[in-house]
Amino acid sequence: MSGYQEIPRDDEQHDPESIGFDISNAQSGTEYVLIIDTYGRPTLKWYSQNQFRERFGYDPLDPPRPRGIRPEKCRQLAEDRVRGKVESTVQLDTDKTILLKRIAALWNGEVVCGVHLLADQCPSIRQIASDLDEESLNRLYYNTDLGRNVISAFDDADWFKTASGFLKPTSVFRKQAWYDLNEKGRSLINNRSEFSTLKGDPREGLVHRITVGLVTLFDKHPGWKVSSYYNLDNYVIDVFGIDSDDQANAYEILTEHHNWKLYRKTYRKMESLNKRGIKPIAVFDSRETAYMVFNHWHRKELGELPNGPFESVYSVENGRKQIKEAYQSDSFDWVVADWTTTWKIKQKALGPDGPEFTRDQIVSLDW
Repeated sequence: MSGYQEIPRDDEQHDPESIGFDISNAQSGTEYVLIIDTYGRPTLKWYSQNQFRERFGYDPLDPPRPRGIRPEKCRQLAEDRVRGKVESTVQLDTDKTILLKRIAALWNGEVVCGVHLLADQCPSIRQIASDLDEESLNRLYYNTDLGRNVISAFDDADWFKTASGFLKPTSVFRKQAWYDLNEKGRSLINNRSEFSTLKGDPREGLVHRITVGLVTLFDKHPGWKVSSYYNLDNYVIDVFGIDSDDQANAYEILTEHHNWKLYRKTYRKMESLNKRGIKPIAVFDSRETAYMVFNHWHRKELGELPNGPFESVYSVENGRKQIKEAYQSDSFDWVVADWTTTWKIKQKALGPDGPEFTRDQIVSLDW
């Protein structure tokens, strides 16, 4: 603008009159209009090593070294940072270690602080952590150095990366369980000697693990021979059971994720089991996941649904009827014999109309 003058940073050199107008008066007048503008989020820019040196005046792999740090250590930290390898900022103090030990034990079917994952239908985090320091435990969920407000504001931005925690909330039995383990958490527990190795697939989450327990428990009541994580040749079957008619059944637990290749791999696994005379049964974390996966299998021509893809989320009863008809029909290539959901199997195993397992029977279950 004309008559522009730079406002000095030093307050002693600042002359308010030099601005040319009174800001306080301008707020209520008509000569000036207040305009509030917002700008886009910061963007990333990539530099080669030479470009970085020219732009910032030092080698990114050999930055100025703070006092008291050995040169080789500083170079290693810089190199790790350039390669995207950042060490965890979480220090496993006593309370964090205790909670992770309790979660591992709970995950493995043990009684922890008087509660059990199945017998108490997914107890709350307070029941296993009430004696621990909440402020310390928060770092297991998010980077407390940044704070929740910052993470909430920028978490969806591509450029915003922060060290993740080890725990996350998960919806199960229509409530929130605040002790699900993400990949980082499972890896930590499975690779450190102070923790018990987790049962199950190293990639599975809490809903998957609980569902394995529910299926194993429910199939025990008619006297079936039931095993969880059953090894058969090159396959690991989530739950394998032989019923009273000597029919072998293979239960595969499927939860919502974005790994479509894994869904297809599971279908081919069930296809192979079906050819051996083993009846494949799918258990989904929800109806929505079930119909999404069924439609994916159909559209990828792995199997054929008689009426084409499902166009709505039918009830489990109606959906089971169509899937069972497809399996029993000689006219269609379909290998999933039956299906249900985590909630439905929970109602059958632990609901008021269930087999009435005693607490001791549930707690002693090996799953």
